[in-house]
Amino acid sequence: MQPGAPIIVKDIVLVGAGHANIAVLRRFGMTPLPGVRLTLVTREVDTPYSGMLPGLIAGLYAFDEAHIDCGPLTRFAGARLIKAEACGIDVAFKRLICQGRPPIPYDVLSLDIGSRPTTGDLRGADEHAIPVKPIDRFLARFEALRARVAARQGPTRLALVGAGAGGVELILSAERRLHADFVAQGRNAAALSFVLVEAGPAVLASFPPGVARRFAAAFAARGIEVATGARVASVSAGLLRCADGRTISADEILWTTQAAPAGWLADTGLALDERGFLRVDENLHALGRDDI
Repeated sequence: MQPGAPIIVKDIVLVGAGHANIAVLRRFGMTPLPGVRLTLVTREVDTPYSGMLPGLIAGLYAFDEAHIDCGPLTRFAGARLIKAEACGIDVAFKRLICQGRPPIPYDVLSLDIGSRPTTGDLRGADEHAIPVKPIDRFLARFEALRARVAARQGPTRLALVGAGAGGVELILSAERRLHADFVAQGRNAAALSFVLVEAGPAVLASFPPGVARRFAAAFAARGIEVATGARVASVSAGLLRCADGRTISADEILWTTQAAPAGWLADTGLALDERGFLRVDENLHALGRDDI
């Protein structure tokens, strides 16, 4: 330790640059706590703000407007920034395990790693569909989708599986962006078609009926087809096969269904619920622990 260097009493490691951990960094920057060292471990230094994702996809925001640059934020908080992907926790020795680097010791660990869509148990979904989460990876995949659509000769049909709030926002945003791309290229936007695929009996089933009616009107006005009661059973190149025998053709498939947890949580020994998410108490501590 160099003379005059602050004494570190507690190491707080923030895993993931989600909303909660971003708020912690901001608060520590405004009110530092002597003896506490913060470390942010994040896969991407530019972290997308999920609430602005639909506007970013629609082309209403630029990249910088919809992302938080963790570099200046961690410097403001006096924190370390480590660009790495977490893949495990050694709870016995209190170390965060990351891909391609030594373990990171912690006194307190804050997990803000988000989720992923449940595609892994459906044949063909991982190979032929683009999951919306994690968002940082989705953005690059959506740009690749735009490039494929721009290069494709003839009509293009895009399907989005999952008609909750996120799916509804996303298909409207994608329709706006791709329509604008076609207009900018001087192409006939009538060659674009869209279908929203929902396993349940209705779109936005958890919302008041009036909300669903308004969105139904928006879909009709923008030529977006809605397929309800269409539980996808398998996915292949250009085709969704539904449990009721229906098939839905699509050149591009987006996926925004019910969230699933990070798979590596199952190997930590921490208490999980029946879906594999971390179980927590009323203080958001991992069940039975006060350090996670």
